[in-house]
Amino acid sequence: MPSKHIEVKTFKLAHSTDDTLRIEHIEKPYGEYSSPVVSIAVFSHGKTKTSEVEIPYENIEEFLKALNESIALCDSIPRNPIHAELNSEIGGGA
Repeated sequence: MPSKHIEVKTFKLAHSTDDTLRIEHIEKPYGEYSSPVVSIAVFSHGKTKTSEVEIPYENIEEFLKALNESIALCDSIPRNPIHAELNSEIGGGA
């Protein structure tokens, strides 16, 4: 029996025009007796898969912990507010 892909969620990636991220549950990804995985794939223009990672469910908790650590690290790095150099809430053009 071939693998079965079940879409969990697809959403637009921030800071892109039309790239999306799709999360899927995959049953039997590597053959009849393989364990299910979670697939996280990026699609360019909503159609062409540009990257993908498959994570075994046994690693999900560790993966989520690492994502939360990454968020905390990102939040700890000082940054200038968006458009601070313009002293404005929105960007401007020339």
